[in-house]
Amino acid sequence: MVGVDWDLIKDRKTSLREVLGSVDGDMLPAGPWAADLIAERGLVRSDVIRRSRLNQTFAYQILSGARHASRDKLVQLAFGMGLGIDECCELLERGGVNALSPRVRRDVVIAYCLDRGLDVAICDDILWDLRERTLVSR
Repeated sequence: MVGVDWDLIKDRKTSLREVLGSVDGDMLPAGPWAADLIAERGLVRSDVIRRSRLNQTFAYQILSGARHASRDKLVQLAFGMGLGIDECCELLERGGVNALSPRVRRDVVIAYCLDRGLDVAICDDILWDLRERTLVSR
């Protein structure tokens, strides 16, 4: 999510008004934000949902904002949308959950797979092989 650069706050020459002026006022929740991005990129919702391996009804509820999703379900959606690491982190933050962390082994695997454009099934296989919790229930 675009926000304040902490260095801007630490700069004693910067006024609070200037700092607040740099804050992105877009507070769209995860589902509607993802739906807008899908439309903006000309993606087909049904293809995104199929690639995410989410339940179709649940996925449409997430995208409409009718249901909140867990962190893993949002990561699955990120795979379905073909998001990179930064966009996945923004989706997670908008969903009210922790962004991917480079200090968490499982998150590193997920980020590696996202960065390389791998699909969620391959990511799950790698997670399984490394004895990490998978994204999709087995």
